[in-house]
Amino acid sequence: MKKWTPKEIKDFRTRLNLYQKDFALLLRVTREYVIYLEKGVRTPSDTMRALLDCLEENEKGKEKKNHGKRNL
Repeated sequence: MKKWTPKEIKDFRTRLNLYQKDFALLLRVTREYVIYLEKGVRTPSDTMRALLDCLEENEKGKEKKNHGKRNL
């Protein structure tokens, strides 16, 4: 399981093109918690890290799937 540093969390949210409030809704946490994670005030629990890992894998799968398609 990935450690998920504050920079990695913020970079992932940015890659998803989400505001902190929308990322919080996706994770089912408060916006304040996302801010704390991104600032390093809080560290993600094992459950949160697992959820982030799953979301990241899902996103990578979508990128691979769309990468092979041609736009006509």
